[in-house]
Amino acid sequence: MKEEHRQLHRELVKTINLGGQVGSAAREVAKTLHPHMERENKLALPVIGATRELAEGKMPPDLSDAFDLSIKFKSEHKRLLQEHAKIEKALNKLEKAAMAAKRRDVVRLAKRLKLHAQTEEELTYSAVLMAARLLSR
Repeated sequence: MKEEHRQLHRELVKTINLGGQVGSAAREVAKTLHPHMERENKLALPVIGATRELAEGKMPPDLSDAFDLSIKFKSEHKRLLQEHAKIEKALNKLEKAAMAAKRRDVVRLAKRLKLHAQTEEELTYSAVLMAARLLSR
């Protein structure tokens, strides 16, 4: 997930560098997206890392850290979802600008970013919340 975040960031920077309406719309996406991804990397990824051991019935060596992060994630979960809604609005504007500029590559990027957010909400966030339950036992 961390590598996917890096790749999406690089593609968004390239899109910003296109300038014009498309670049401006991409810049708006980045304003919310980048700090959001950093928060996910900090809160969700370490907990996800612990799920493999939990799934195998083992206790992760950094149990205390994973537990603390899972509690913090639970308190940030609503905020992360709100940020996704804000990001999606910005992505809709980016997609509209890209269609007007006939930039199919940017339309595809916007759609990939929307799918990424949906996957996080349906899988990643659920896995972190489930891990939080397991860690609290």
